Amino acid sequence: MFNFSSKTYVNKEYKLSDFLKQIKASKEVKEDAKKIDKILFENVISAKSINGEEEKLYKNIYVIRMKIKSDILPRLFIEELDKNIMFHTFFICEFDDLICTLMAFKNISNKVKIETKYYCHGFRKEETIEIPQITKVSEVYKIMLEYEIGIKSRKSESPEEYIKRVKAINKLEFQISKTTNAIEYETQPKKKFEYNERLRKYKADLNNLRMED
Repeated sequence: MFNFSSKTYVNKEYKLSDFLKQIKASKEVKEDAKKIDKILFENVISAKSINGEEEKLYKNIYVIRMKIKSDILPRLFIEELDKNIMFHTFFICEFDDLICTLMAFKNISNKVKIETKYYCHGFRKEETIEIPQITKVSEVYKIMLEYEIGIKSRKSESPEEYIKRVKAINKLEFQISKTTNAIEYETQPKKKFEYNERLRKYKADLNNLRMED
């Protein structure tokens, strides 16, 4: 997966039952967890493990690998576990020789706020992704978000700013699609002109949001 420094590797396996007890799993979550064969903490990315500088809101990123019994993700279990981890997370689900990765953006301040939306790559062959020399955990987190989401990040923006821009891009893309359909079916010239003007503005705004540093 990500080619992290060897200092980040933990590869420590844990009992699934310990996690279920810790998160006080419901009957539904316990049932969902039956899809898991093994669970281990693969990496812990911290200022110490990357020889970086300490940050208030970005202490650790846990890379958690699960070996699962089929190509159906244990989403309920992952979401419940994620809520109970007070650090940032990145999940790898492994089935046979394929992997599926997923993560939700976490905003950690006085208490953890986790997005309900999980960004996810479908099952595919595992690849090695080079990580440049970075001295901040937040920058590593932004790279991981960028990988899952597929929208290029800006050097000048924080992970929070990146996610805010991603949401604005997604909203504009929806508005462009909706307006394009409206133009196609509109018969009144005046209304069609208004839609086209709106569409041009949406596309200009989208272009600005997609611009890199």
